[in-house]
Amino acid sequence: MEVKQIEVRLIVEDPDQPRKHHAEESLRGLADSIKQHGMLNPITITPLPDSGRYRIVTGERRWRAASMANLTTMPCIIKDIQDEERVTEQLIENLQREDLQPLEKAKAIQHVKTTLNQTNREISRRLGLSERSVGYLLDLMALPEDIGDAVVSSPNRPADGQLTEKHARFLKQLNEEPELQSAVVERIRDQKLNSEDTGNLVKALKKRPDKAKEILDAPTDHLVKFFQDSDPVAEFFGGIDAGDAPVALSPYAKRIIDFLPSLSDLKPSSFAQPELRQIEDALTSLKLTVDGLLRGVKDQLGE
Repeated sequence: MEVKQIEVRLIVEDPDQPRKHHAEESLRGLADSIKQHGMLNPITITPLPDSGRYRIVTGERRWRAASMANLTTMPCIIKDIQDEERVTEQLIENLQREDLQPLEKAKAIQHVKTTLNQTNREISRRLGLSERSVGYLLDLMALPEDIGDAVVSSPNRPADGQLTEKHARFLKQLNEEPELQSAVVERIRDQKLNSEDTGNLVKALKKRPDKAKEILDAPTDHLVKFFQDSDPVAEFFGGIDAGDAPVALSPYAKRIIDFLPSLSDLKPSSFAQPELRQIEDALTSLKLTVDGLLRGVKDQLGE
């Protein structure tokens, strides 16, 4: 495809561009690189009818840096492109950037979904994402704005007190209880809760709202007491989104759920030390097995 030198002043940004925030320091670093080495990769633009100008399709960050570097022209690929293709290309480029915040991704996906009038499944195929991932991102838009803005992408790294997309999946369950939701956010930050502990905390708050203060003050490894004397199958269906529920409970899931009551009957305070050591060893072995299975399941789900 032909690359042409186009005057920087004739290029304008796209108001519908998914990326809304550009770190000044990062742009200056790129501008310095452009001054030293020149513009190595062209941007993609499309002509604006009857104006002599061009709108950016992809490469807005490079265009901004070129302006900072005082370039008069820059290399461009000119494409006559339909709105459907334009918004898709922009979104795919931005989704591949690690520093695009999850809420920005969510807003961009929602924009494409609305523009193209497509379902989550159709959008997921267009973008090369799983339908579940698209749904999780769109769920961020249901959160209060200050919480949604605070959610960061943390793939394969400890959350370290930050709110991640996995935390957000549980926080959205408290949208109708903003005070509890804020308290959970504070605890995530103060105690650096991982998503699993956050899920247990939210689950306890939903099950026993009358014990909210006690639950929020309890250590995470003591939350299990708030789930005792419950119906495991009802608890299972109560803890998942209706859209994820199968028509009938998988026999494999049922085998696991049926096993839970045998554990809830155990009361550590009623055992002597030798028995406690044996139980500790048995539970450690069980945890290792469960963790391995859970990792395998999540890998298959693309999480």
